[in-house]
Amino acid sequence: MFANIFGNYLVKKKIITEEEFFAIKMQFDRTRVKLGLIAVSEKLMTEEQADEVNYKQQMMDRKFGDIAVSLGYLTEIQVERLLTLQGNEYMRFCQAAVDKEILTLDQIEGALDYFKKENGFTFADIENIKSGDVDRILPLYLPEMPDGPYTDLMALTFRCINRLASDDISIKRGYKPLSYRTGAVAMQEIVGDYRVLTAFSGDDKGILAIAEAFAKQFFDGVSVNALDSVGEFINICHGLFATEKGGEGMNLNLMPPTLSTEPVEINGSMIVVVPIFINQQPLDWVVCLGAPSE
Repeated sequence: MFANIFGNYLVKKKIITEEEFFAIKMQFDRTRVKLGLIAVSEKLMTEEQADEVNYKQQMMDRKFGDIAVSLGYLTEIQVERLLTLQGNEYMRFCQAAVDKEILTLDQIEGALDYFKKENGFTFADIENIKSGDVDRILPLYLPEMPDGPYTDLMALTFRCINRLASDDISIKRGYKPLSYRTGAVAMQEIVGDYRVLTAFSGDDKGILAIAEAFAKQFFDGVSVNALDSVGEFINICHGLFATEKGGEGMNLNLMPPTLSTEPVEINGSMIVVVPIFINQQPLDWVVCLGAPSE
């Protein structure tokens, strides 16, 4: 997810083009991060030191970490830590951008610093985003809300988007409107000890993005079948949530999904709208606590 969040920021700021972002993403999945790049990024080595170790590797059959330790540039403990970062999304993004000669490591780090300042993120927040872990990223983009089942449902749903629909997702800061008027929409309400409604709303491209990603099939426009796919996705998320909370003694019942190609007004005691992107298409994820839509 880091690649999408930060990549879209770079495109918006005109630091890279959409074509360059696409090239980085194409390289991303087949990129193996070099230990030298990680060491430089973590400020444990200079670029000159990393280049020296890389050169020596061409002369002898030894690992980067072993040579760096023998030269006194790294300790064995530092090498072990660097190895754990090779699968890190941020590092993979850096390696892909450098390999494609689109950005240097200094340019990436400079842009990331601006990204941090513009969004009011702390160092810990940035580390969470760099991890690519959806559970660590989601809370950073939610508006202030009470802890409990409400946030538990959103965390579960976000994980399901990533696992069951598409891992090509991104997110923007959520907000709390007094009411929300949908576009085409699929939604479902949970009633019982806890009352909440989840909806996905958007234009044709957004709805089709989640419908096709989840159903793994093509839909010819936002038809009942396409919306039904989105409704089934919500139903699965709600079913998992109801089962989990049922084990804690909570009584929850799922109402039938509601599908509409026409706008619907959603009202409740608290509404949270989180703009997300699935396969680069915008979609509003709406969660309403209290009264159902009207």
